[in-house]
Amino acid sequence: MDEAQEFDEAKESSESQPARITLLALAFEGGLGALALTIGWLVGHWPAIGMEFSSAAALEQVAAIAWGLAATVPLLVALLILDRFPIGPLQSVKDIARDLIARMFQGASVLQLAVISLAAGLGEELLFRGLAQAGLAKLLGGEWGPWIALVGASVLFGVCHWLNTTYAILAMLAGLYFGLLLMVSGSLWTPIVAHAAYDFIALVYLLRPQNLIR
Repeated sequence: MDEAQEFDEAKESSESQPARITLLALAFEGGLGALALTIGWLVGHWPAIGMEFSSAAALEQVAAIAWGLAATVPLLVALLILDRFPIGPLQSVKDIARDLIARMFQGASVLQLAVISLAAGLGEELLFRGLAQAGLAKLLGGEWGPWIALVGASVLFGVCHWLNTTYAILAMLAGLYFGLLLMVSGSLWTPIVAHAAYDFIALVYLLRPQNLIR
């Protein structure tokens, strides 16, 4: 095998990796959403809260989406602070996250990052907020039920995002934030949009300075 052929194969491999990652993300995150909908159907709890498509609810859904976009701002401020001032264990989180993101998404296009982020926001919010949080709140009932469900779903969200202890705690706090958005808005569109928009902007922010995206 000559050097030109080796170069062509290496280039082809590097170009196909983002496509594989995108497909894997769609399959995995879409699987989470499908799992949430299936379990919800089996137990009699529909997790797609406030996501009904109807002309009567159109304005409410547009408002929920707008609130989701606005709710991204505090998350981005937190990202900038953690990135610029990684004090103590936050430095290890920054290093791990940057290394993982660079290895997973190197060579991806902005469109691919958008698709991955949207899939993550939709799939994870259906599972953790729509099914786990809202479902548990419905099951527990009472004055404290929604708050116990909020904490429980957020802890589960943090554990499922475990890279190290600090990262899991930050993910748990993000879960609390998304859960509060659901409680305040009454629509899953709000945490879905906030989650997806944050993931997309964060990926672009972390990858662009290193010229790792197309």
